[in-house]
Amino acid sequence: MIIFLSSLYMMYGFLFIYSYVNDIGFLRYLYQKKNINKVLAIELVFIVIASFIVFTSQPLNWMVGLIMIFHIFGVVWLVASPDSFYEIYDQSMNVDPGSTESMTGWILIAFGVFVYFSRLIF
Repeated sequence: MIIFLSSLYMMYGFLFIYSYVNDIGFLRYLYQKKNINKVLAIELVFIVIASFIVFTSQPLNWMVGLIMIFHIFGVVWLVASPDSFYEIYDQSMNVDPGSTESMTGWILIAFGVFVYFSRLIF
């Protein structure tokens, strides 16, 4: 299951990198206010898989648990205060949309690497 979650993170990250390189704008599409349900669905997939890993692995895989907390925080923030969430997103996209999309991809790839190596460390 850890390899599956790691692969999901890496594919999702490479999707953002591919979108950045080919100037498709997947991040801009995904984070439009009308697509809030798509963002929540993607986040919930990661939360469910990560929680399965955290609650069924012995000893506790704290690295996956920490990443899961990031996802939960994002979902709670998006549901509780969507205007604040989208305001921060708009500010980051006004600076440089390409670097935001690229950085998002690299962060997701790093999450995939951390999840993969968490099975070797713990």
